[in-house]
Amino acid sequence: MHDGIFLINKPVGKTSHQIIQDIKKTLMIKKVGHAGTLDPLATGLLVVLVNNATKMSEYLLTADKAYDVEMKLFVETDTGDITGNVIKEETPFKLRKKQLKKIFSEFNGFMYEQYPPKYSAIKVNGKKLYEYARRDEEVEIKPRTVTIKEIKLKKYNHHDHTITFSVLCTKGTYIRSLVIDLAAKLNTIATVKSLCRTQSGNFLLSKAIAPEEVNFNRLISMYDALFTNKQQLLLYHYDEEIRQGKPIVIINHTDPIIFIIDKNKNVLAIYKHIGKHVYACQRGLWANIDTNQQQKIDKDDHY
Repeated sequence: MHDGIFLINKPVGKTSHQIIQDIKKTLMIKKVGHAGTLDPLATGLLVVLVNNATKMSEYLLTADKAYDVEMKLFVETDTGDITGNVIKEETPFKLRKKQLKKIFSEFNGFMYEQYPPKYSAIKVNGKKLYEYARRDEEVEIKPRTVTIKEIKLKKYNHHDHTITFSVLCTKGTYIRSLVIDLAAKLNTIATVKSLCRTQSGNFLLSKAIAPEEVNFNRLISMYDALFTNKQQLLLYHYDEEIRQGKPIVIINHTDPIIFIIDKNKNVLAIYKHIGKHVYACQRGLWANIDTNQQQKIDKDDHY
């Protein structure tokens, strides 16, 4: 069984779910997921997890993400991007560059309580927010703490009334909400015109492939994926203890989570620190193989 990740350059117009279904069909496999969705309007990096790699999604979902964004001023839509219905427009006016630089500098390194868009997949009382929005039902939306680690103003076009910027932010940050918040500081309204994810953790868009290029030869191993994102990896020589899910003793380590590997860089399991030197198995990541195959692998010394 092939376990690992693909770095996909998602085209505009497709949902993340559609990309996943296409990959399932192409590779004829059932277990495929992703480490952070992208809206249909958005393009760029989609981290796709295959087979046992889907079990480590939560450890990749927490990564910071970077985007290139273009916002359209003086227009507000119900979805927060240009695919939505226009619900408000304002008479355009020219912004002063000094004012723009000041507002963007205020958001640089800024931690704040951000309200997610009503058209989002966050669940409230068992239903997604966009389900309430589509039915025009009222629902309380609670803010979430996010951090804008870095934001750079790239271009202001007063003829097209657009602002282009790049941003590095923490998990859970909604760029549509950020654009609304930036516009509010500029005493106006805005919506997302285009959005491209350029980075997720240490994965880069420059390393991504088109969906139609997907094949197992382009698969990144779980070991390489975790190593790239600086997850704690530990070689443990007693594989059978790991496969049986036994607690293990690890001296000189206090990391809350450790990924156990064998001598061939196969990722076997996720272990959690539960006490002094003791780690307990959180989840097994090894592939299921029959006894005859295991014996052959042991003989060949490369499992």
